[in-house]
Amino acid sequence: MATNYPTPPLLLSCFERTAKWMRRGGRENDIVISSRVRLARNLRRYEFPHRASAPDLLTIRHRTFQALHAAGESSGLTDLRLLPFEEFTGWERQSLVDRHLSSREHITEEIGRGVAAVADASLSALVNEEDHIRLQSLLPGLQLDTAYSLVDKLDDAVESFFDQRGGYAYSNVFGYLTACPTNAGTGMRASVMLHLPALEITGKIDKARNWADDNKLTLRGTFGEGSKIWGHLHQLSNQLTLGTDEVEILLDAENATRELCTMERQARLSLQGKWADETRDRVGRAYGTLRYARRISCREATDCLSYLRLGHELNWLKGLTRQRFNELIVWIRPAYLQVLHGRSISSEERDKLRMELLRPHINRVRLDSSFNGTPARTPSAAPNPETVKQEDIA
Repeated sequence: MATNYPTPPLLLSCFERTAKWMRRGGRENDIVISSRVRLARNLRRYEFPHRASAPDLLTIRHRTFQALHAAGESSGLTDLRLLPFEEFTGWERQSLVDRHLSSREHITEEIGRGVAAVADASLSALVNEEDHIRLQSLLPGLQLDTAYSLVDKLDDAVESFFDQRGGYAYSNVFGYLTACPTNAGTGMRASVMLHLPALEITGKIDKARNWADDNKLTLRGTFGEGSKIWGHLHQLSNQLTLGTDEVEILLDAENATRELCTMERQARLSLQGKWADETRDRVGRAYGTLRYARRISCREATDCLSYLRLGHELNWLKGLTRQRFNELIVWIRPAYLQVLHGRSISSEERDKLRMELLRPHINRVRLDSSFNGTPARTPSAAPNPETVKQEDIA
């Protein structure tokens, strides 16, 4: 099928370098990195993406881009970027995963696949991933309610477009029909990205994971199902979408998030007492590695940045803000480095370029006097994120 979409510019120029979710804002942002609400939708009369033919996939994308364009005009989203995957290299598509705009499974195919997103990535749509359309909103801190309001408004506009052209695949019994039965019903996933270094250091992360399972939620790796945990970043999301409603899902996810934040803060108090030497050693080693290394892998850099972020939250160092941590864990990713330089780069060269990118930011980090052998005052309690001064979370 012929399309009239203009050739997109270099991928980096399609989006703001600092996405909305990387910035300051939201509740519980000493622990909660971001909140995401995603809605899975499919069109009638078409097979799911894993079964659909190439012509059908192209037709679905064409119709979805039309719907999003119309929705953008009606809802004020005039800066919507339409990105057909055939236009981009593998590492450019991978960088969308790094920014949490796509998934690892989505980018493996090109024909009929694509992403549409606003410049700050707060609203986006995955086309022909596991389902025909996955609308999502991604915001900083704990803002599941706001994220849902944004994506629900977009969903209403898109659904209105398709109601006149066949409509969504929907059952009065099962709700929205999805490729995976566990997503049927509301088709909604509410998830938060959590920074949980203290629970890992103190060996309590399995207890937190089991608690989430008992409450019908799941605590996964950094990039969702089946992914590994890098930099102590965990993704919490709901397991059930059928037989419940959106309000209940959001409330359960928010309550669980607050409970995990309480667990993490209690564990952080232990890091300033029983675990103080162990934790200061890890923070100090991370600083030394990032300060003096000439080459560094993505995994090692991410873990080191996580320890510096922990040091910042424990008031042991200055110079690495929450926003800068959120930015750097994306900017140092292999795909992002290649997008930044506009070419394919070998692993060895990436390790060097990664360190060059990090160095000016790490040079501004200052450890407190206790790292020079001077005893530090142990605070009586961890700082309350709701009362932290604005300049402290810049």
